Amino acid sequence: MNTKVAQMTVDELREVIGEVVEEKLQALFADEDDLELTDELQERLLRQTKEIENGERGEALEDVVARLGLS
Repeated sequence: MNTKVAQMTVDELREVIGEVVEEKLQALFADEDDLELTDELQERLLRQTKEIENGERGEALEDVVARLGLS
């Protein structure tokens, strides 16, 4: 897909984001039939949450949703 984000509708962007999130989750879970959080994934999620809270990484999902008016 060579479409720029600025050219996408909100629904198209949501679809792309959903696909990316789904792909990433599938990659993080070794066995799709047994969706159990590994210790490594739990640690990673906790570390990322702390980094967001400390302003060291990205934006909190709630802030992005509010800013984009996606609630």
